[in-house]
Amino acid sequence: MTPTSAQKTQDMCNRCAFRGAALCRAMAESDRPLTQAPRTRKFNRDQTINPQGQKQRVVGILRCGYLRKERLDAEGTRTLLGLVTPGDYVGLLPEISVPSSLEAATDSEICTFDIQTVNRLMATDGRLRLHLLQQAAEQYSDLLEMIWKRGALTSHERVIAFLLMAAEIMPLEPQPDGSVIITVELSRRDWADLSNTTVESISRTMSQLSEEGLVRKEAAGRYWVRDLGTLARMSGMDPNSDIRRLRETGAPVSCRPVLAPAMPPRRVAEEQ
Repeated sequence: MTPTSAQKTQDMCNRCAFRGAALCRAMAESDRPLTQAPRTRKFNRDQTINPQGQKQRVVGILRCGYLRKERLDAEGTRTLLGLVTPGDYVGLLPEISVPSSLEAATDSEICTFDIQTVNRLMATDGRLRLHLLQQAAEQYSDLLEMIWKRGALTSHERVIAFLLMAAEIMPLEPQPDGSVIITVELSRRDWADLSNTTVESISRTMSQLSEEGLVRKEAAGRYWVRDLGTLARMSGMDPNSDIRRLRETGAPVSCRPVLAPAMPPRRVAEEQ
């Protein structure tokens, strides 16, 4: 017997790591039929999802990958305002035009919802509306934290702070000796822009950390880190609070298979 569209949607939801999200629950519990069933959309790296200055046309939950919030000024200068990570909402408050664009920083998948359905639920479900407003407030708080880091930390410290952030939101492989391997899935350019520094500064900082035996490049985008707490102290951050969320919710969801554990340590030339 061929599965119906509703059965396929339910099966997709049952297998989703984020099926308990408030928006998903509100749609499932709604006593009114959905205008359109949720569907998964794939976006390639650097593809624009919601353009700057326009009402958001894609609303849903990021299932895997990473999105960047990007703003271009009149001269074309790019500023990154943060990342959207797996499990985060995409297109919060869809009736509001946003001053930044949303683009795929990596190949990504979004479980998208019909905007009319979301707007209707927000108008009738006070709990959902409050939850989405709380999510928007949390994203605003993250933006303020990024602004603080850019103003209070040196370029060297900001590069290290990015590694700590990557340890929170990107694939992390604990090692038997207490060290970890972080897979940084963003490009060096995004790393530099999020840290308000340059690719050259990242290379210098990583080389210095390697010479000190604190960080070692295992492969493209994969870094062995001896101790996250040491890096937190070096960046002027509190290791007890700024890396407290590590591993609380399990490994981040990736669109690609998890790589095998690293081979024994070896030096790899720093990428330029």
